[in-house]
Amino acid sequence: MPNLSNEFKTIIDTADKIQFCNSPIHLRQTAVTVGNLIKSVTHYLWVWNGDQNKVLGDANYTIQKILVSQYDNYINVNIADLIKAWLVSPENARNTNQPQFAWNPYALPAQTGQGVFYQIISEVLEQEPATEAIIQNTVVSPTYFATLGYRWNYEQNAGVTNGLTPYKSDPFGRSVYRYYNQSIDNYFTNSFNLGQSVATCTSGNMIAQTKVTPQAPQKFCARDSYLIVFLNKLGLWDYFTPFGKTIISSKATVSNSNRMFRDPSQIDNSQVHSSLRDSINVLQSYSINSGLIDETATQLITELVYSPKVYLIRYQGDKVTTATTGITVDNTYITVDNTNITVDNSTVSAQSIGYFSTFQQIPVIITNPEELINKTRLNDKIKIEYVIRFDETNNKILDIK
Repeated sequence: MPNLSNEFKTIIDTADKIQFCNSPIHLRQTAVTVGNLIKSVTHYLWVWNGDQNKVLGDANYTIQKILVSQYDNYINVNIADLIKAWLVSPENARNTNQPQFAWNPYALPAQTGQGVFYQIISEVLEQEPATEAIIQNTVVSPTYFATLGYRWNYEQNAGVTNGLTPYKSDPFGRSVYRYYNQSIDNYFTNSFNLGQSVATCTSGNMIAQTKVTPQAPQKFCARDSYLIVFLNKLGLWDYFTPFGKTIISSKATVSNSNRMFRDPSQIDNSQVHSSLRDSINVLQSYSINSGLIDETATQLITELVYSPKVYLIRYQGDKVTTATTGITVDNTYITVDNTNITVDNSTVSAQSIGYFSTFQQIPVIITNPEELINKTRLNDKIKIEYVIRFDETNNKILDIK
């Protein structure tokens, strides 16, 4: 088995070295020597997070495939699911690099696990037509960075792609005009940090997070204040600010059982329950109206509805009134490269005054993605709004054992 030493790792400096594993990632191998016939290929695939120059052991996956038809001049395999497994693995499994997010009202949110590195070394067996001799060639791919992003169907062919531009649900998409809640601080934008050296690049700093300061005319306030945080088309954390009304509902499912008594003749039926409730599961749901949005923001709604991971940030409404040193922030923050820490004694600076303080971060799934109407100014005039429904992923009654 070959070894992926650091001399083989390359700088991730162009858009084609960013891959999205919610769409297929094809390895299409042809003969290395022109005129030869490819017979089989063995791909050695390494997937890792942390430092790009981390010392690696044996390949995580070995993929062997032979030529399917003598009329083919290529061998193709799809490795997207192998890489995706590193980004959706559950907690306490062999890898916990799944995308994590933790809102922070006093600083930029903590985020991690949005992508992993991967690289392939391929051993290609070829046949020379003249001598029928079998020779082996070795091909080393560049280093790639993969996220839980995806491509649209029109991006199948080279030259027809959005590249790393988000918010384009079709080739005619435009830059999104957003609205902001004037009481929410630390809006942010994420982008890929291309061109770092192999020695300094990590799966954390591959994502550049920048604070966004909205201009005053773009700010709106809402009676029920929420922020919707989600993984966008690029597999990066993004957000949408609704300012329409919110309806919260709950649905309970219960399990009851009859009791058995050793001496039923002595039971006082006015005091003793003959049936008891064993368990109750309460599903809390949110129906949130986006409010009237700009036509360009329908592309943002599209990416929200198709997102693989979504959070609701719900604000109580109280605001920071004074700067404080040493305040205790009761929340768990996730820093780059899977370091879990609890933040205490955080300093609330004067810049936080006037913004929301108390919040709740809620893991949710979207429950009404079946039909998404593309609303436009031509068809809907100014009435461009959406109602999005969310279910909490956890029982409202704590039952994690």
